[in-house]
Amino acid sequence: MKVNIEKLLIEVPITKIQWIQKNEVYALLEKFNIWWSIKIKTVYWILKKAIESWELNSNKIILEASSWNTAISLAYLANLFDMKVQLIVPASTASCKKKLIRSYWAELIEVEWVTDDSIEYRDKLYKENPDRYFLADQFNNIANLEAHYNLTWPYIEKKIWKIDFFVAWLWTAWTLLWTWKYLKEKFPEIRIIAINPLDKVEWIKNYKIVRNIWDFYKKYNYLIDEIIDVSFEKDAVSWINDYIKEGYFNWISSWAILSWTKRYLEWKKWLKWLIIAPDWWDYYFWEIFKFIEKDNISWCK
Repeated sequence: MKVNIEKLLIEVPITKIQWIQKNEVYALLEKFNIWWSIKIKTVYWILKKAIESWELNSNKIILEASSWNTAISLAYLANLFDMKVQLIVPASTASCKKKLIRSYWAELIEVEWVTDDSIEYRDKLYKENPDRYFLADQFNNIANLEAHYNLTWPYIEKKIWKIDFFVAWLWTAWTLLWTWKYLKEKFPEIRIIAINPLDKVEWIKNYKIVRNIWDFYKKYNYLIDEIIDVSFEKDAVSWINDYIKEGYFNWISSWAILSWTKRYLEWKKWLKWLIIAPDWWDYYFWEIFKFIEKDNISWCK
């Protein structure tokens, strides 16, 4: 039986948040695609376009720097397509993630720095031997943005048509810039909200100070109507309680988005929202859980 991978990537559940009344709030649950993260769409599209343009073949090694879902998605798809992949990650990357990446036979190179430095080391390897590698270069690869223009929003449009607000976590959201482009082209009045993490989220720098700020973000950030800064230290308990109340177990970004949306809608009526729940949490929840006072979380009592 031939498997349609694109269909498995595109068709994920869209659920309505039941306990938010007076407004319609839908969540795109990306944890139900073929690799539990929205980043699998961008990785797939990058590889698809590279293969179609002959930039990538079985003789080349896919090279990328990432500590999170892009790395895991690359390891997964490279293994699925019988390709080699070399991933540069900070040594501080969660141990469970590194084990998962290695389980897909990816080669992992750990560096004693942060994500920015991993990117610079990746570029150094590529410049030394460009014929050996296909540089995925997620932060500067137009296919990253095209993925959501072609795979994410057309499906949403088919399912729920017009929405008033679209909300996403900024580290996921920058890859969604062309989803926003699509939305603004179709519905100029729509408002795009990005939630920006300030602390303790993967221990990476937030977008305001990251060295690799990405030309795409600078070019298309005009599409964002509002950026909401959130703090793990201040807000995490309310995020968790809000999300678990609904029963959709996703990662911290989804908790923050839903909790902020709930507060924003407290005195409003008749608005239709879509939030992106970009991935799942099972394989690294325990590493963040130790920072939370468990007595404050309703499901721990």
